[in-house]
Amino acid sequence: MPVVIPSRHRGPAAAVRAAMAAVVVLLVASVGLPASTAQADQDIVFDGAGDARQISLIGDSTLAGVRWYDDYGDLRRYNFVLNAESCRRTVEQSCISREGYRSANVVSTMRSLDGALGELLVVMTGYNDPVWSIDEAIAEVTAEARRQGVDHVLWLTLRTSFDVDYSDPQEQSSIDTFREYNDQLLDAAEASGGFLQLADWGAYSFGATDWFEYDGVHLTPAGVDALTGFLAEAIDRVLAGDQNAIVSTSWTVLVPGAEGPTVSAVQEAMIEAGIDVPGGADGVYGNDTMAAVAEFQRRNGDLQVTGAVDAPTARALGVDLGTGASNADDPASTDDEPVEPPSADAPPGEVAESAVGTADAASNDIIPLPSTPATDAGSRLMSGWFLALALIVALVGAVILRRRHVVARRRSLHRP
Repeated sequence: MPVVIPSRHRGPAAAVRAAMAAVVVLLVASVGLPASTAQADQDIVFDGAGDARQISLIGDSTLAGVRWYDDYGDLRRYNFVLNAESCRRTVEQSCISREGYRSANVVSTMRSLDGALGELLVVMTGYNDPVWSIDEAIAEVTAEARRQGVDHVLWLTLRTSFDVDYSDPQEQSSIDTFREYNDQLLDAAEASGGFLQLADWGAYSFGATDWFEYDGVHLTPAGVDALTGFLAEAIDRVLAGDQNAIVSTSWTVLVPGAEGPTVSAVQEAMIEAGIDVPGGADGVYGNDTMAAVAEFQRRNGDLQVTGAVDAPTARALGVDLGTGASNADDPASTDDEPVEPPSADAPPGEVAESAVGTADAASNDIIPLPSTPATDAGSRLMSGWFLALALIVALVGAVILRRRHVVARRRSLHRP
């Protein structure tokens, strides 16, 4: 915050100084330049979940959305420490963040939290890592977690959906890097004996464009709700002893050539929606089924018309992403007990209250950081300059007033 020096006589000169200070402050706030109140690598601690088990979450800006929007959702059912920073890398030096500082990398952050990581460490990072550091990153994180006595590491897969258009500031990462990261994560998880688990955020969020900013990786408010619900369900499964390499719901995109009960469920859902499917629900994804899917997507303007059943199309059809069953087949299914959210506006993962305890929704022991919301950089820049322009106009007006004041004073001094 700027320091304001009080003055008994707030004349035109004081107005000029105040306008100049306001220009500087608003430029910093709206354009996104480093603010003096921003502090690097602060830990957000929540201990309002009673006897619930202790976990930790470390990530880059793809996780930082939960603190930028101050919305921790279903994560409040656990006691946790969270440290999420923009431009963070896993083992290499981090780049300078949108908040104006260079954060510690993931492994260094883990060491700074020695003894506080709890039973489970959630990792959501990798989007700024160069491809040559991936294997080292996975190995060092898991080794440090073992050293600290953590029971499991739960690592979120990276997004590789068609809407992803992110590269780190030094252009050392891209969607191809993210695919390689996922492959190496899967190999490491399978070789870890259950210590490293994967939460398949990449598959779960495929095509859910409303959850993300223009770059396809940073969260919108709807995305924060989706992520926290998704994480809570995956954490529940790991803490309950699930030993699968991938513990989260995953959806494989259906294309011509696919066969089986999932295809049948999709065909049945389309027939229920009034779409003609030649051959009926035969469980074979041929050209006729592809054409029927494309017609369903055309009738639902929010879907991409591809003829393939991605996760958003499956949601729109009411097909359970976990089992492949159509909700229309289950007469007991109701709006009060959804298996999967019908749209990106509703948070996923409506799960039963965990046996480890639930935080009181009214309690708030989270220590938030000074932060900058994850908004479109171009819009922030434009709005910042508009504000600056308005203040410059005010500054010019103050200068003119000051000049008139000086001229009038001089004239009064020379009057006979």
